[in-house]
Amino acid sequence: MAAGLGFKTFATGEVLTAADVNGYLMQGVGVFTDAANRDAEITSPQEGQFAYLKDTNVTTYYTGSAWANLDTTGMTNPMTTTGDTIYSSSGSTPARLGIGSTGQVLTVSGGLPTWATPGGAGANWSLLNAGGTNLTGATTVTVSGISGKDKIMVIVDNTSMATSGSFLSIQFNSDTGSNYGTFGMELSSPASYAATNLGTYTQPTGSSIQLARLATTSADEVITAYLNVTGCNASGVKVFNGAGAGSGGSNQRGYVVGGIYNSSSTISSVSAVSSGGNFDGGKIYVYTSA
Repeated sequence: MAAGLGFKTFATGEVLTAADVNGYLMQGVGVFTDAANRDAEITSPQEGQFAYLKDTNVTTYYTGSAWANLDTTGMTNPMTTTGDTIYSSSGSTPARLGIGSTGQVLTVSGGLPTWATPGGAGANWSLLNAGGTNLTGATTVTVSGISGKDKIMVIVDNTSMATSGSFLSIQFNSDTGSNYGTFGMELSSPASYAATNLGTYTQPTGSSIQLARLATTSADEVITAYLNVTGCNASGVKVFNGAGAGSGGSNQRGYVVGGIYNSSSTISSVSAVSSGGNFDGGKIYVYTSA
């Protein structure tokens, strides 16, 4: 077969020679059952000639010295999943970057694109105890596994205790010593939270961080509280702040607190503590951040 001659506009009545047919009209893509059938049919391939092989579903072309696979010398689509991305890897080879997870952002690591969880304040918290930990039974419920994290946020939700007047407190590492230094303000009910109802915070003797107290006349009230802690992975002082309040009732106490936890140990666990009577409802959630 003659080498391709390109394109030509034929005049009306012009007679086509064999060379014209071979050079102009036979330069499409031939379809063959396999490479052996192609080679048997095209005994003198020309540079730039194309042939499609049905057994492997690939398109080949003749380089002038050999048949080459167009699908491997061109771009092969590496994508397998909806949302995948193609990028150029080493040697300009197309490579697949699988779709990321909800909330992740595209960034660069080691010169290549990658998905990552965004950093920044408030953006990289993760829940340590999936679904929260039920506050039932024992007067102290502990969540472990915090080691290696710099920040923790504790949320105690809809908590009740069996005995009226019980305090809800937080402890680190089951420490009941004198390492807690706390300041803050007490908020009492049932008055209208006027200035006369704001008092100084009375810290229980070196045992924990008080966040709220049930009414002295009822154990049916519930408490919600939070506590933020920074420097958990450091040896020495850890700084915290938080607050807690209940659903109302005579002589119920809510607190706004801050302070330090001064311990040479890093924080590895957080405990919710009832000062009197077991827990009978609610959950504790512990969020961590690097």
